[in-house]
Amino acid sequence: MMFPKDRPLYSNLNTSFTDFDGLLADLSGRKLTGYVQVSFAGYDAVLFMANGEPRTAIEQRDMARSTGHAAATGLAGRVREKSGLINVYALTPEMLHLLLWTVDAEVLYKDLTSSFTNLDRLVAKLEEDHLTGYVEILFANGKGSAMVFIEAGRTVECVLYADAQSASGPEIYQTVLQHSAAVGASFNVYRLQQEAAATAPPTPIAVAPAAAAAPAPLADSSQLLAIWAEILACVEQIADSLSKPGRFSAAFKEVLVARAITYPFLDPFAAEFEYRAGAIRFDGVLPEDFNRGLGDCLTDTVSRLAFQLKRADLESRVRTAVSELTAQNAGLIEQLNLADDLQEFVA
Repeated sequence: MMFPKDRPLYSNLNTSFTDFDGLLADLSGRKLTGYVQVSFAGYDAVLFMANGEPRTAIEQRDMARSTGHAAATGLAGRVREKSGLINVYALTPEMLHLLLWTVDAEVLYKDLTSSFTNLDRLVAKLEEDHLTGYVEILFANGKGSAMVFIEAGRTVECVLYADAQSASGPEIYQTVLQHSAAVGASFNVYRLQQEAAATAPPTPIAVAPAAAAAPAPLADSSQLLAIWAEILACVEQIADSLSKPGRFSAAFKEVLVARAITYPFLDPFAAEFEYRAGAIRFDGVLPEDFNRGLGDCLTDTVSRLAFQLKRADLESRVRTAVSELTAQNAGLIEQLNLADDLQEFVA
């Protein structure tokens, strides 16, 4: 698995001497946005983190690949073994957003070669088709690899790994084209899936071996869901007015899937939580961290849409609207102890 390696935080830590739970606690304290890579012979796994919290994982065992909660569980067990290597890299939030596509993307074209396919024309065709996904480029004779990310028909980022060096940025694309033409390459094209199959909610990797106490249920669930539904509908109206109907819903669902390791009760595929047409449905007792989880996911969604839509004013519009809404419901928000979880939207 090839990901940017130009911002290392820890390099070549040996699993024999590394307390992995302690490492995750350290990364949580540092609010890392990036990834942890664990490697053995014939084995490679990556745990993605945002603001110090695990998001999702990919695990590669020889030719077998797993993602999400299965990969996280496998990684947690394998990292206890001896003689593996752990590397930690920081990423920008924008790069993390793009790399999360790799978790559940589906193959569109496989093993195209530069002998028959020109990379520049291939990317131009994918842009014409309004692809959201990426092209994986494997240079001939093991001379490196690259990834070109395309969002809604526009090339937005490129990563190059060659000569044991990693570089990223849209300007790298021309270098990738030149290298592909010079040494030859094969191309795999992946398309981002809007709906990822899942059979069970992901299991988080524990930061410490001690079992955590079961969260206590929240009271006044109907009122709580009603106020959250009003907030989500408010943000949805703003976001969709700046793009098109359904844009907020799609971005929100992507974030819920990405955050499912941390907040499994919000996983769309677990079927406990659903937001649709300004209303929230939740089956079961609300967990104690429901407000924090939903607040974190909404924050991520607004940030993601601001980046995707190139609208720096989206966050300020949301703050203004949510501030007005919370002022109108100040008594209820205080009664529900919701003020801290909404602070991000009203500060």
